[in-house]
Amino acid sequence: MSNIRIVFIITGATFLVLTHLDDTYYRDWVYSNQIADFGLANYLPSITGTITAIFLLIGLSKESFKKAPSSAFGLMVGCVIYEVMQPTLGTGVFDWLDLVAVVIAGCIVVSALKISNKKMVNTAT
Repeated sequence: MSNIRIVFIITGATFLVLTHLDDTYYRDWVYSNQIADFGLANYLPSITGTITAIFLLIGLSKESFKKAPSSAFGLMVGCVIYEVMQPTLGTGVFDWLDLVAVVIAGCIVVSALKISNKKMVNTAT
């Protein structure tokens, strides 16, 4: 397994733990202590969950790293569809801020992957 795949899997696993902590402990702590965190407790799991999905699935896939930005974009679209379908699936409620959080987090990761791909190509040549 290549070093980049290991980095992706470790990053994805780290964000998986953060997603669990955000959803389970941070949100309850903010609500019980009436902390004004600008709604972060509500949409933070959407941000970390999107990052988890992108890094874990790309890290576990057999595709080349060159395709990572387009794969990340596809995974972001999948996360958007999941956010919209939550009421139908019975896994949550639809919230526009969650949808915005998924799109922003996904776009940042896609952009970072594009930049890192360009740097890797420039370094190799």
